[in-house]
Amino acid sequence: MTKTQMSSVTRREMLRLAAGTVAAAAATAAWAAPEPIDEEGFVRIGGIEQWVGIRGRDRTRPVLLFLHGGPCDAQSPHLSLFAPWEERYVVAQWDQRGCGKTYEKNGNTTPDVTFERITQDAFEVSQYVLRRLGRRKLVLVGHSWGALLGLEVARRRPELFDAFVGTGQPVSAKGIVDRMVSSAISLASAAGDTRAVTELKRTSEQELMSDQNKFVGLLVKWTEPFIASDQTYIRTPSAFPNDFCGAKLNPSLLTVDARTGGYKLPLPYFVIQGKDDNRTLPSEARAFFDKVHAPVKNYTTIDGGHFAFVTNASGFLHALASDLKRLRIS
Repeated sequence: MTKTQMSSVTRREMLRLAAGTVAAAAATAAWAAPEPIDEEGFVRIGGIEQWVGIRGRDRTRPVLLFLHGGPCDAQSPHLSLFAPWEERYVVAQWDQRGCGKTYEKNGNTTPDVTFERITQDAFEVSQYVLRRLGRRKLVLVGHSWGALLGLEVARRRPELFDAFVGTGQPVSAKGIVDRMVSSAISLASAAGDTRAVTELKRTSEQELMSDQNKFVGLLVKWTEPFIASDQTYIRTPSAFPNDFCGAKLNPSLLTVDARTGGYKLPLPYFVIQGKDDNRTLPSEARAFFDKVHAPVKNYTTIDGGHFAFVTNASGFLHALASDLKRLRIS
């Protein structure tokens, strides 16, 4: 074989090896690339069709189920706000019975819109998400009303969860209503609306919470500045509590209390509270937290108010990652 022929063979061999290397690298990259998940739809939960969405950049990441607040404050219109969460986790969202897309699907015939039934629904939603993703456990995250709901869910079915995380963690929901009424009276008085002050003082809390006209016309109207101080994300009309849901669930706010179930939690418990939260006061949340007995627990305050989980997403996610590292979840 001549030198020219040998050189040609060498070049062909080098090209063949190079091609093989490129192909192998491409195959490795394809294998290693994260597989995103982005799905939503209606699932049969508690005898009715309920909306569930699951989104994340990498479906192999830890799974969170978010329990929205309100009650009735569905987050389906605000999924874009959870984009930073979805970079790190697979985030399951659920429009609870009587609100959001679940309400749009079932309307005013929706049965059993109660705290107890929604607690049972949460078990079923958790199990659905776990089956859908092939996991044994997930991290339960609850905001405000969802944090009260989450405590009850975690107490009853701890085997489904790696941990419970409360943000905007209430203790006594009645305490929140008391502060809202007091603030409404002060603001109406400062504005010189004596008629509103008189009506607020003579209307019982139970009536305010069950009568949507009075709830919106009096309580919400005069607490808007009180609420606005820590609510900077934009709410769309479909995210507001509807008359049906509010009438069904708002009165229960006067009876739901985190302390009712006791102070023993059989799973890790983390609280991430906005330091300027004027609805669920950090001091009250901390006092409750300090009494809780859990296998692992941690309390963190971050910049922000009642909605710090989205208005300060980076701070919230940093605190969450730090907490989950205690459980070797990352």
